[in-house]
Amino acid sequence: MSALYVMRYEGVAGVGHGAVFIGKGKILGVDIKGAKYEGTYLSKDGSLSGAATLISAGGELVTGEAVPAGTRLQIVFDLPASAANGEFQLRIAGKPVRVLLAKVGDVP
Repeated sequence: MSALYVMRYEGVAGVGHGAVFIGKGKILGVDIKGAKYEGTYLSKDGSLSGAATLISAGGELVTGEAVPAGTRLQIVFDLPASAANGEFQLRIAGKPVRVLLAKVGDVP
């Protein structure tokens, strides 16, 4: 499952996009607003469970929450295998965010 993905996300206050690497138990990404994502996951029976930290570049999130640069928000997830190249919903700061992933390619 080690691959690079295009990430699109939407919440009550708008949409955004970026890129995220998911593989070898790690998650690393960046979005158009300059936020960074880093975390870890475990894969069991094809599903993914883990946590990532969103490190804000400052401004309004798609959840509608305004946060200063450097704010760290925890994202905990438990996703089916189909989420690795599809659509799912997460909660960030308790608010729903719809995420769509599209695989760019495998990373050895």
